[in-house]
Amino acid sequence: MFIGRYRVCGLLGRGGMGAVYKVLQPVTGRMAALKLLRPSDVLEELVGTEELARRFYEEARIMGQLEHPHVAAVLDADHDARNRPFFLMEYYCLNLGMLIGESYRVEAPTRRLPLDRAVRYARQTLEALRRMHYAGIVHRDVKPYNIMITADDDVKLIDFGLSRLRGETGHGTAGRLHKGVKVGSPYYAPPEQENDPESADARADIYPVGVMLYRMLTGVLPTGEEAMAEGGIPPASQFSDDLDAEWDVFFERAMAPDPGARFACAAAMLDRLNVLERRWRARVTNTCTLAGASPLRRQCPPVHTDVRTVPLKAGTREARGVFGLDDLWRPLCPAGETFEDQGDMTVLDSATDLMWQQSGSDYPLTWDEAAEYVHSLNAMRFAGYGDWRLPTVAELVTQLAEPPMLGDYCVPPVFDTRCDVLWSADTKSHVAAWFVSASMGFVGWQDFTCRFSVRAVRTHSGE
Repeated sequence: MFIGRYRVCGLLGRGGMGAVYKVLQPVTGRMAALKLLRPSDVLEELVGTEELARRFYEEARIMGQLEHPHVAAVLDADHDARNRPFFLMEYYCLNLGMLIGESYRVEAPTRRLPLDRAVRYARQTLEALRRMHYAGIVHRDVKPYNIMITADDDVKLIDFGLSRLRGETGHGTAGRLHKGVKVGSPYYAPPEQENDPESADARADIYPVGVMLYRMLTGVLPTGEEAMAEGGIPPASQFSDDLDAEWDVFFERAMAPDPGARFACAAAMLDRLNVLERRWRARVTNTCTLAGASPLRRQCPPVHTDVRTVPLKAGTREARGVFGLDDLWRPLCPAGETFEDQGDMTVLDSATDLMWQQSGSDYPLTWDEAAEYVHSLNAMRFAGYGDWRLPTVAELVTQLAEPPMLGDYCVPPVFDTRCDVLWSADTKSHVAAWFVSASMGFVGWQDFTCRFSVRAVRTHSGE
């Protein structure tokens, strides 16, 4: 199947305005994301075909003109054989919603991120919004699934379909769109945007950044019905040792129901966030200088047992049981501290007899390239061994622990933290394989064309 001159490789998502496909670019063979205007019958009747097409092309124009490192680039725009407009964007395998484990039950608990990583994502999102707001654009749909994560672990903001330009007001069919359709996403859209989309200004984009950061740091949604019924935002500090009363004040301001009580702009929120991060780093340093400071994370006792080394194929329905994972795809019990730096760029796990690369691939690789990388390690006899292999999920899970907090930072990591999302040898289908996120401690899957790091393993007693 082709859309224009682009071969469709799969469906990435579908919404009221249309569908997004993963496509292959001709000549270069690079993957891209193609957004095709395919509105629902209700939306088309309510708004009109011409108005939808106008807004669709306007989204492409806005994204195309905003050259910024944290805004996804538009590569092309055209129409298909049925004269439906589409535009081509940069493609990324991961997004923030996937990383935190947000499901269709948006209010359900999610995975927590390490504070430094969560703050970096929030900072880069604010930098993208600052650029948008400077151009007079309000995004109006900032949420985890619109925050793409690159192979270099940077943010790319997408989906400008609900954006509004400075001075633009609802009129004609556009006005009916605003009156008949909610603008924004539940739990992330601020009150004034839900009540009157035309009143939303730049401060409406600050509110969801506060929601996302709160959720990244606590694993809890701060704006659910239960939370609001109990008198507002629960103090974030009650969910994490990383956070104190100053963070609670920060979140109260970022998510204030009255836009006049929020940060005045993205730059102001960014400045305050930078201050809080510096103070957090000082708290970590002070914690680690205290006598007897030790890791705070929960760990399981080391279990000396054989770990599966033979790759297998597991679909999503059986994978959690096969891999021994909880509802958020994390190990039922975090890893223990049984790793020892061997001083030759390898790490030995005394509990499992597994020897690991301390670092891994210099750059993110596709799954097929991962196999080639391991082959090259054996060809050069890395660290003196020629039996390295791509690890199974069972082997990778032995490295996973809960995201760190305060005292956990007192012990330097034994593995190179630059290699975070790691390919496994286990497959999900004939086009997809399983991976783990070392920093967030969960298992996920993606297609072979995605680029993740590789950390090879071998059985120590094997040679």
